[in-house]
Amino acid sequence: MLRVILWKIGCELAHVKRALWPQFERKVYYFAFGANLCREVLEQRRIKVFEAFDFMLEDACLRFSQPGFYRDHGYASADAAEGDVVYGRMYLILERDAQRMDYFEGVPFFKVHEKVKRQADGFEFFYYRATRTVERLKPTREYLDYLIDAYQQMPAVPADYLAATRAIQVLENFGPLNETGVFITEINRWPVALHPLLVLYERICSKTVELVWHRSLLQWMIRT
Repeated sequence: MLRVILWKIGCELAHVKRALWPQFERKVYYFAFGANLCREVLEQRRIKVFEAFDFMLEDACLRFSQPGFYRDHGYASADAAEGDVVYGRMYLILERDAQRMDYFEGVPFFKVHEKVKRQADGFEFFYYRATRTVERLKPTREYLDYLIDAYQQMPAVPADYLAATRAIQVLENFGPLNETGVFITEINRWPVALHPLLVLYERICSKTVELVWHRSLLQWMIRT
């Protein structure tokens, strides 16, 4: 639980830095392929976009392999896959907002994503990739619709790619987590008798993060 507290404090401090010292001269390119394809999500997070264009990430595959907040729940990850591609949008954003995005994506303290840097067409960009992948996870209906809605507006997305995305099975049963992974990383190092309590602890920490993920005392200070 200490990591949850430190993560939230760090997130609030990042909001303050963005509000008081935005450093508008320092910008970076960020490739989005999940919920951040939705402008409403970016506005909720108060991420200012200076430039946006459709982009195809090579040698990566879109998989819902990032474990989420429920049993069998998954978020999108651009996992390494030679010859495959992921369609999304490239955003030019402030470095300060990129630092805040790290907290929204669980990079500091939780390490659920790694920040991958790539070069393309003469500029550098970054995107997020899951650090621990799990097979056969499912996105929520709302989350998958973010991708489908964006792909429908992207001329470069092939019809079969869009059709395959539409066909992805969504999560229907929002059951509680039944295994560890983020807050208890190596459960087998603990006595078997403690495993149920450790799963409960993982569930409590995960639920706490979900509840405060988009709640902030200081984000209102940011004027995008």
